[in-house]
Amino acid sequence: MRYEIFIALRYLKSRSGQFFLSFISLISVGGVAVGVATVIVALSVMNGWESMIRDKMLRSEGHIFIFGSGDRPISTYRTLMDKIENVEGVVATAPVLMRQAYLQNEDGSNQMGAMVKAINPELETQVTGISDYVSEDVDFESPLIELAQDRTEDTIFGGIILGKGVANRLQVGKGDIIRLVSRLVNIAGSLQPVIRTFVVIDIYDSGMYSYDNILAFVDLYIGQELYDVLDAVDRIEIKVDNIYKVDKIRKDIQMELGIFYPTMTWMEAHESLFSAIKLEKIVTFIIEALIIFVAAFNIASTLVMMVMDKTKEIGILKSMGSTKKSIWFIFTFEGTLIGVVGAILGTLLGVFLCWSLRTWIPIRIPNSIYQIDRLPAEVRWSFVGFVNLASLIICWLATIYPAWRASIMEPVESLRYE
Repeated sequence: MRYEIFIALRYLKSRSGQFFLSFISLISVGGVAVGVATVIVALSVMNGWESMIRDKMLRSEGHIFIFGSGDRPISTYRTLMDKIENVEGVVATAPVLMRQAYLQNEDGSNQMGAMVKAINPELETQVTGISDYVSEDVDFESPLIELAQDRTEDTIFGGIILGKGVANRLQVGKGDIIRLVSRLVNIAGSLQPVIRTFVVIDIYDSGMYSYDNILAFVDLYIGQELYDVLDAVDRIEIKVDNIYKVDKIRKDIQMELGIFYPTMTWMEAHESLFSAIKLEKIVTFIIEALIIFVAAFNIASTLVMMVMDKTKEIGILKSMGSTKKSIWFIFTFEGTLIGVVGAILGTLLGVFLCWSLRTWIPIRIPNSIYQIDRLPAEVRWSFVGFVNLASLIICWLATIYPAWRASIMEPVESLRYE
């Protein structure tokens, strides 16, 4: 062992010679540990929130959207889907008719507006995760329709899947009857609503407030009849094999289809949300990093006091032949060691807290505000490594001035008053 390291370790011990860090060194270690743990937990929660929202979004809709020219629906969607599926990177496609509607329960006591998503169940399950968010298979030919027909004189138009929030607002459940107002038609010179009766065949629960609180699903052919759209759709949703290559795949699709069919990726559709999350992560990192800076100042003050306390020892070392570089190394090693121990303890504490949030102490949050119902935490080890590296650099920089002051001390001046 180099004698500089031996001396640095001796300086970290208390005067009594017992093998433990002095109280002031413990405070410095604790400051670094708290700072590192705080940064890891804060950014892991932000990463978990971003990942959870992204995953739920991508399981609730396609990765790329194809729209009709202007406001016109796509009548040749079958031909387009065949072309799209031949593009490299495309996994599956599904036609969608998305329109607004007005829903009310059977007795009309509860009502609300909603977005009706008319889908082909077989194709939709290949593009989105709708089958994971309902209790049974997505099948609009449910036995519940026949059972409900016996309870009402209205003609049942079909089955409907309601988002969890929609069902709660209407106070209905599986097997209940609702009415849907799709549009207004001109009959004998006056506008009359088109009202159809549906049976709730399942509840859609994705865990995302923005979807569960607005969506209702019907069969594609039912939707086309509801909105008088003859064999056409509003958009084609596409699933790709790599969500981070959607820009390249979108360009390939655009080349295949031509300029008359506008396209949009999931990144573009939710650009404002993910830009806001990115900005929040940057601001959070800067704010939390200030804790590490405070700990670094604590290390600097610790070393300054130690240099003042060890003036005689520094003079003796220099008179025995120690160079400025050796004295500088003793105190930089001492401060860096405090940073290393603090970073290790902070990493262990931060990772433990993140693991706890995912397992035995989940924190529930209002999903109407944050879109998810619990506080997530996703530890990214590359970021943990970056935080540790940054904290060590900060701690090392904090040692430079005290170490420099110690290294330039002259032996005669150090021993004059001893």
